[in-house]
Formats: sequence, structure tokens, C-alpha cells
Amino acid sequence: MNHRCALLAMMVLLVTTATMTDAALGETLYVSAKSAQLRSGKTSLDPVVTSLKLGETLEVVKRDGRWVQVKTDKGVTGWIYDNRVSSSKPAGGDNELAALGRSFRQTDASEVTASAGARGLDKASEGYANRSGITQQQRMAVDWMTAYKISDEEIQAFLKSGRLGEYAE
Repeated sequence: MNHRCALLAMMVLLVTTATMTDAALGETLYVSAKSAQLRSGKTSLDPVVTSLKLGETLEVVKRDGRWVQVKTDKGVTGWIYDNRVSSSKPAGGDNELAALGRSFRQTDASEVTASAGARGLDKASEGYANRSGITQQQRMAVDWMTAYKISDEEIQAFLKSGRLGEYAE
């Protein structure tokens, strides 16, 4: 009799667990970042499958720690870190963000884009850099910093050591 009760209890537990898992997998999430990338695997080094936009709807396929495998409305499946998604749809969207950006746009270059002008990338920025007195030495320093490359492995090591991004606890 005890074996039958134990077997019945185990079957009920398995059915309940399977039902709860299936419900979680049918979950809908939304991209909560202005932009995010869906990857083929569960690291930031894995290739990008597609780029996602704020508010885009995703269907949960599977969870593994803080990584979530999702499927987009277009049928693309990939992995995204859970800090890039939310269970509630974010307010606003790209249209509001674009309008806000346009309202702050200036006719002259800002200090932020002066380095671009210093390198000859934009005429308005170049004019600002010249009027601001950016020296050739400063322009060369900007070029050196822009050319400096950090490998994916170095970025991963930095994220791990600082417990950042997907390694945050």
C-alpha cells in the first residue's frame, strides 16, 4: 500500500511540475532596453541572431539561470539576458524617443561630437573643433583612443571580474 501511495504522489508531483513548467514557457516578455541583441548562445560572445527594439514582444521558450531563450513575432529564436526584458510592456516606444531626440538636436555640433569633427567625419563638428581650438596633438590622441581595440575575451574577463552584465548576482 505504501508503494502505491508513494508512486501516486510521485506521479502527481511530475504532472504538476510539468504543467507549471509549460505555463512558464508560454510566458510573454517585452524588450525593456532601447535596443537589445538576440544571440545564438548564452554568452555575449555568441553571434547575434537579430537585433531587437524597445517594447518588442518575445515568447519564452526556455530559461537557464539568468539567460532566457525566446522566440520573436517573426519566428527567430535566440538567447537574451534577463536584465534586457520585462514581464510588462514598457511605456513609450521608438517614436517618442525619436521625437525627444529631434527636440534636442542642435544646428551646431556639441562637445560630444567635436572629436568626430576633429577627425573630419562631419563638417559641422569639424567647424566646432576648429573654433574650440582643439590642437593637432589632441586630435591625434582622439584618433589613438578611437583605434584602440578591446577583444571579446578581454571584455568577458572584465565582466566576470566585476560581476557585471550576465555575471551580476
